[in-house]
Amino acid sequence: MEIRYALAVVTGAGGGLGREIAVALARRGAAVVCADRDRAAADETADLVRQRRVSGWSVACDVTEEADLRALGARALDLGGADVLVNNAGGWTPGEQYPAAPYDAWSRTLDLNLRAPMLLTQLFLADLERRRGPQRPAAVVNVSSSAALGAEGYGSPEYAAAKAGLVRLTTALGDPATAARARVMAVVPGWIGLPRAHEERAALPPADRPPLVPPEAVTRAVVQLVAYGRAGEVVELF
Repeated sequence: MEIRYALAVVTGAGGGLGREIAVALARRGAAVVCADRDRAAADETADLVRQRRVSGWSVACDVTEEADLRALGARALDLGGADVLVNNAGGWTPGEQYPAAPYDAWSRTLDLNLRAPMLLTQLFLADLERRRGPQRPAAVVNVSSSAALGAEGYGSPEYAAAKAGLVRLTTALGDPATAARARVMAVVPGWIGLPRAHEERAALPPADRPPLVPPEAVTRAVVQLVAYGRAGEVVELF
């Protein structure tokens, strides 16, 4: 699809990978709705988007809250409707992890990493159906994690399970009926070389330090999927 003049919605855009993705799409000529639970951080990203001479807006959105997700969808509709959705917001819930974590804590991790992308994608697809029917399929890119892969133990089982579910959701939505409206795709990166990852990696014994994936490699993959990707395509980056 042509990214220039498209309207993109990026969740978790207040910093880290989400900010990188928002700015990368802006460089290609997309207007961007920058959604983050930290409104001030979202404002900063929207300013960076506008510096690329395209429109940028910030929206305060906690993706674990249904009302916030529906408000984000309504905001995109007010702007003419989104052509691109990047479900980037995600992460571990602080504190103990499953099975030690209480229900509310591990359930929030599922909400953040799986249920939120599911609902926002559902709203996006319904809006596309109303606006333009089956022609000119739009794009959804889900940001998963290497935690979704493999059969070994992992420190946050609920996070791993949610990210694995996000990958399978992506491939399941490669069916022809959905693909006629939007190509739903995913990137599955290893540890991304952002400041927090560098700090966490440095704290590990040298033998246990994983390689870091450059953030620009992930943003490049996202942009390439938006422009040229196939419905159900999953790109792994290590």
